[in-house]
Amino acid sequence: MRTNHGILAIIGWGLILPVGAIIARYFRHKDPLWFYLHAIIQFVGFTFGLGTVILGLQLYSKMQVHIPAHRGIGIFALVLSILQVLALFLRPNKDSKIRKFWNWYHSWFGRMALVFAAINIVLGMQAAGAGSDWKIGYGFVFGIMVVAAIVLEILAYLKRSEMRSLPPNFQLDPVGGATFPSK
Repeated sequence: MRTNHGILAIIGWGLILPVGAIIARYFRHKDPLWFYLHAIIQFVGFTFGLGTVILGLQLYSKMQVHIPAHRGIGIFALVLSILQVLALFLRPNKDSKIRKFWNWYHSWFGRMALVFAAINIVLGMQAAGAGSDWKIGYGFVFGIMVVAAIVLEILAYLKRSEMRSLPPNFQLDPVGGATFPSK
């Protein structure tokens, strides 16, 4: 049960949810595909994350292991992710005056959930006395996610810089739409 808890955490919180966030940040030029991919991937990741927490609660009641930081951060990450799911149902129209605040809330609560989840995965491995194979495995997954985000962020920055240096009437992409986020 403890192994399954760790596997679900790494797959859900450490891989699937970050991929969904990367899609939302860097692939908006593929509208509406990015949105549907983001929603589906985040739902699958949320399901894995929920399963992780349920297994964690079962482990706590079965083994009576007291790891308050790991347990508290796990529940906090779950609450943040539940707020993310609820945000989908409360999403205002694109032309709404409060949409920019919703976007801010959704982006930052999602980032916070992912950061706390990453911290909690490391705390869980430490508390479980995980072997080096677990640490190397998660380090590899985490490293891939960080490198992908850095590369995509640099490409987005370069694209924005290129767009700013062109005259306003110069059409860079004749097919339409910017390739990377404009923020």
